[in-house]
Order: sequence, then structure tokens, then C-alpha cells
Amino acid sequence: MGKKNTVPVNPPLPLEGAWNIRELGGYPTRDGRMTRKGVFLRADGTHNLSARDVESLRERGVTLAVDLRSPEEVRRQPSRLAGQEGIRYENVSMFDRMHSALLQDDFPKSMAALYAQLLHNAGVEYARVFRLFLENDGVSLFHCTAGKDRTGVVAMLLLQLAGVPEETIAADYAASEGNLREQEIRQRAFYAQQGLAIPAHVFGSKPEDMEQTLSLLYREYGGAAGYLRACGLTQEELSRLISRFVQ
Repeated sequence: MGKKNTVPVNPPLPLEGAWNIRELGGYPTRDGRMTRKGVFLRADGTHNLSARDVESLRERGVTLAVDLRSPEEVRRQPSRLAGQEGIRYENVSMFDRMHSALLQDDFPKSMAALYAQLLHNAGVEYARVFRLFLENDGVSLFHCTAGKDRTGVVAMLLLQLAGVPEETIAADYAASEGNLREQEIRQRAFYAQQGLAIPAHVFGSKPEDMEQTLSLLYREYGGAAGYLRACGLTQEELSRLISRFVQ
């Protein structure tokens, strides 16, 4: 645990206005199968997407965009996918203390602690997100601002539900840190101008944070299936989701 991860992960798509949009397909599962490509894309912010980016995502089959940001974040930086013909856009705001906590110097001591808050407090929202996935026949894209925290927990639940090994889930999560390096530099400068000293771990995606989150998921819910059932999804819904995502 906590060692340098050498598990191969999917690279970000070559887009002009986003740096962390990635395929969740192509990962092996513990039972010898594979997650199917063309089902889920995890993403960072979609407010800077160019017209060419939007067309590229449309060509990849994206027909649903689930925005996990708060209403205030959406107001400040509207998604370029909202209002696009052929793409259903839904804002499902996740319980997330990040922005208010940063301003109040009250941020959780680790990202794992933040993810625990998400799991414990956003069950209704997770049920909504996963039912949106089930209603969609095309590619489902889900995103927040950086694509590592709120997005990372949804990706973790999908991959764990599919039977992807823990080390692969942690490696997929950890890839965001490198993908977002240039954006981190700009964010740090912005917060510094505001006179805010932001903890270093806020900008990271260390594998050990996801490992701790997975441990909590197993310990308290028995895994993603148990958690999502506790959120209100049925076993039939989970089975349909798995059959679409795993080949």
C-alpha cells in the first residue's frame, strides 16, 4: 500500500479544453473479463471545451453528461455540454465541503476523509447518478471541476462494481494528479492571490487515499454493490449496469 503504482491506466483524450477526460473501458476484471469501452467517460471540467472538443465527444457517442458540481460552480462556469443537441445534460450536485472549507480553513485532513463524507452523505445523489447511467443508451460522461474527487468516487464505484482489482482502481484515480499538473500550478497561484494557504493534499490524487476509501467501502458496505443497494438501487438495476459495462 502506498507504493509507486505501475499499473497501466487509460490516458486522457486529446482535447483542446480539457485535460482529464478518460475512458473507463479496457480494464481487466478479477474474473478474467474486461470493462467495455464506449460506456463511461470520467472527466474534468467541461466549461472550456472547444467546438471541436464537443464534436469529438459527440462522435465518441456521448449522449449523457452528468455534472457533479454545485449550483454555484455551474453558474460561474457553465458546461459547454449543456444545451447541446443529442446530449442530455443533468446537474446532480454532490455533497462537497471543499469550496466552503477552503475559505474557512477547515478542509478535511486527507482526501480519503473527504471521500468518506461523500459516501456517507450523498447516497440520494449517487442513486440518481447511477439511474441516469441506466437510462442512457449511449456513452455516459460524468465530471466535476478537476475530475479527481467527486468524479473519482463515482469512477471507483463503477470499477469496483465491475470487479476491477483495487490496485487498478487506485492507479486510475492517481493518474489525475499528473494529468492536471499545469492546472494545479495555476490554481495554486490563484489561491495565493486570494491570500489562501491551501493544503498540498487538496491538489493531489495519491493512491493511498483511494486505497483507504476502498477499505471503508468494504468494511462498512461490503463493496460497491452493497453501498449502492443501501442508496436504494435494486440488485436487478446493478446487474443491468454490470452487463452493460463488463464484457
